[in-house]
Amino acid sequence: MSSQRSPADAEPPAGWDEQPLHKNLYDDLSFDELEPASTFTSDAAKQFFPVHEEESIDTMDSPVVIECAYPGWQPGGEHYPAVPDTKGEQIQELVDSVDAGAAAVHVHPRDENRRPQWNDNDLLVDILDPVFEECGDVVTFSQGWSVSDHADYVSPVHDLLERGNGNKYCQGGVILPIGLFGAGSLHSLSSIKEAVRYYEDNGVKPIFQLYDSHVLRDVKHHLLDAGELDWDPYVMSLRAGSHHSQTTTNDPWSYFKVLSEIYNVRQTVEDSVVGLYPGGRNWLPMLVMGLVAGANVIRVGIEDAYWMYPHKDELIEKNSEVVETAVELAESLGREVITDPDRAREFLGMEYTSPR
Repeated sequence: MSSQRSPADAEPPAGWDEQPLHKNLYDDLSFDELEPASTFTSDAAKQFFPVHEEESIDTMDSPVVIECAYPGWQPGGEHYPAVPDTKGEQIQELVDSVDAGAAAVHVHPRDENRRPQWNDNDLLVDILDPVFEECGDVVTFSQGWSVSDHADYVSPVHDLLERGNGNKYCQGGVILPIGLFGAGSLHSLSSIKEAVRYYEDNGVKPIFQLYDSHVLRDVKHHLLDAGELDWDPYVMSLRAGSHHSQTTTNDPWSYFKVLSEIYNVRQTVEDSVVGLYPGGRNWLPMLVMGLVAGANVIRVGIEDAYWMYPHKDELIEKNSEVVETAVELAESLGREVITDPDRAREFLGMEYTSPR
């Protein structure tokens, strides 16, 4: 039987070590001599993995304001123990929420029968004054409309302005969608135009509630393009998963919706501050998506949320813990959370007009 040589016994052809494996075919290219190495040299690693040359991405570069929506509309008791029973509980939890990182509050106070009120300015002031005393002049986003054939956005806000000798109790005023019929009132174009004129004339920032995509079109067409708004930046708040706003129960479509709506606002209204109000079962993942997409205001609280997680039947136990979660998530993503009310007002293009 003929003998066979193994690869280890094979001899290289004559002169193999005298000729380069590759010759430079082009004069303008240089091939540096490489030293044999068992791993990448530092220079080779930088060449093949040039992550250090990538430019920064500014989507999450802007700071974020956390707004606390408490105590809201949901029934309490055994159904939802996080809902307060007394005025003192409302005050303390608002203080705790501000201490946890909320620079703005949105309050529907509850009376002695535990029923939520939205036109009881006596009760609202009684709840907010101790919060101001404890926490300073926090930002207030208030609901300023009352029930009438055409929603009356002027009378309740006028009363709050007089009580605060300025905008202390209503620094921002919630504006519902044009044409919405809710809680016994039509939010007609005329009532909305009256609202934004009166608000801007009296130092109250309009806070537009975008229940769905068509609302953004209406605000731009009927108000911005018509010259009804002057006080930029314009605060545009996306409602998602709460009340009769955009549904967010289907994954992953709810996340895509958050991303697309945030960028839809930015492209439609260039000089805008984009808020996100995540609610419903999927509020927590949508909160994260909003932070990732660079939302400027994030509203959290028991007004819009009930379950802590989308996949677990665990109730939210305290409103302030939800605020803490929002702050921790924002900071873990490198977002700066504005906790100083004066800085928050400056960022949102607002002014504080009451005496200090």
